[in-house]
Amino acid sequence: RPLADPLAGGRLLTAQLVSEFAPPQCDPLGAENVLALAAGPLANLRASTASRLSIGCKSPLTKGIKESNAGGMAGDSLAGLGLRAVVFLGALPDGGRGVVVLDETGFRLDFESAAACWGKGNEETAAYLLNRYGKDWCALTIGQAGEQKMTAAGVAVTDAEGNPDRLAARGGVGAVMGSKGLKAILLRRPERAGSPLGRDARARVTAFNRHVASSKRVQVLRDYGTASTVMLVQSLGGLPVHNFSKGQLPDAEPIGGDAMRDLILRRGGRGLPSHACMSGCVIQCSNVFPDEKGGLLAAPLEFETIGLCGSNLELNSLDDIAKINRLCNDYGLDTIEVGAALGVMMEAAGQESLPAGINRSDLPKFGDSESALRVLKQVPQNTRLGRLLGDGALAAGKALGVRRIPAVKGQAVSAYDPRVVKGTGVTYATSPQGADHTAGLTVFFQIDHRDPKHAVSLSRKAQIQRAAYDALGLCAFNTSATGQRPDIVLDMLSSVYQTELPGDWLDTLGLKVIRLERAFNKAAGLTAQEDRLPEFFRTEVLGEPTGVVFDVTDAELDSIWD
Repeated sequence: RPLADPLAGGRLLTAQLVSEFAPPQCDPLGAENVLALAAGPLANLRASTASRLSIGCKSPLTKGIKESNAGGMAGDSLAGLGLRAVVFLGALPDGGRGVVVLDETGFRLDFESAAACWGKGNEETAAYLLNRYGKDWCALTIGQAGEQKMTAAGVAVTDAEGNPDRLAARGGVGAVMGSKGLKAILLRRPERAGSPLGRDARARVTAFNRHVASSKRVQVLRDYGTASTVMLVQSLGGLPVHNFSKGQLPDAEPIGGDAMRDLILRRGGRGLPSHACMSGCVIQCSNVFPDEKGGLLAAPLEFETIGLCGSNLELNSLDDIAKINRLCNDYGLDTIEVGAALGVMMEAAGQESLPAGINRSDLPKFGDSESALRVLKQVPQNTRLGRLLGDGALAAGKALGVRRIPAVKGQAVSAYDPRVVKGTGVTYATSPQGADHTAGLTVFFQIDHRDPKHAVSLSRKAQIQRAAYDALGLCAFNTSATGQRPDIVLDMLSSVYQTELPGDWLDTLGLKVIRLERAFNKAAGLTAQEDRLPEFFRTEVLGEPTGVVFDVTDAELDSIWD
């Protein structure tokens, strides 16, 4: 059907579609839930990083609305087919399994490919499908975790080279895709990048790209990737360490951005310190991390993975972290959720008592990557421990009787301890998305992050901005260049769509997204009591060098959207 608003896309459009088609009280893994894919209004127009794909549904983790977005070629491919969004209703009957094939002629179901790929990881699945259909396709796939409807499962998207390394990872969107019997969705890639634009519109897109490319923060990201954040958060004392019980790793330099870049360059081979996750990206913050012989070990290796699967588990080897990363990508699991769940399991291993049937020797141990990998490798077999890990931190913590579970609305917190980076802690608590740094990260504001005074106002500002960029399909890293220059984004949109947009349009857009999502969550039964951090963040003092707790009051949290 035609769009009512030509500028509707991304997270706004998935929120609208989920709100329209999914009953808020539905079972997230039942046929009543929907799976919505949406590109932004700038997709396939050669605007840098404007082609992220939003995937929306009711989350099996948070039990509220969810949008998880990914890079790769899906956004451009969807737009290249003349579509802004596709929504999947119901499920294949009688346990059916299929691959959806979508091109210029419409869509069809390929049951043969689904049968050939079922039980396989994302790497093998994408290779099979692109070999069968050709390299001019983009594949969205689930691994074994999504097939088994594990609630930490994500959806993998292939990049420009056909590698399934871009994950819409958070919130269990892969489990919802699996519940519908879909192993993969294939989108025909456009023959050429870009759609015809007038001279002025093309000039505005070019000006946007140049402005983003010249940003100092973007230049750091291009050289060192998101791993450049490791030592910043380490210096603040806010890294997750030992299941969020400490804020600094004794020796974090080996997992920082400098060390990673040096290691990639020294090993060579397939290693790349900078890589574009989608065509035309000028930021190129991604990477390909090689093993000692130059072969692929993992791609990409990001800050959140380094924090949750590294420092949180007391691992300071990039090789060890990359091995966990590679398996998570292949099985289709969120590395944030897996890292948090492993941390919870490691804490359980030190408890005096364990539930019946759980052997202490089978649990992973802090500082021991092999024990973590041993549990992770059980995911495809759906063993008891593999299932707990695949269902995330809250499921693992409850089953194992652990008190310190770092999750909000059922979703694991990211790699910024909220006792230190308090603005992001407010985002964890109050975002309709659950504990998700991408919903409103505040760590790059030049303030004392331990001071609660500005935490709520900064979180509100960041959440509105991030929601607007998600609705436009724009990578959030653009905000370092255009956050203080919204006119550059507005000029581009106004010229492309030949309309006048007021100066506060982005704020209006972001608030519209958040209000839609909050309304869905309220109808789903979520209350203000879900807008809270776990109690241990309020009561357990984070040790040296910070000595702080999360001390933003409940009243302040409740008033953020007043």
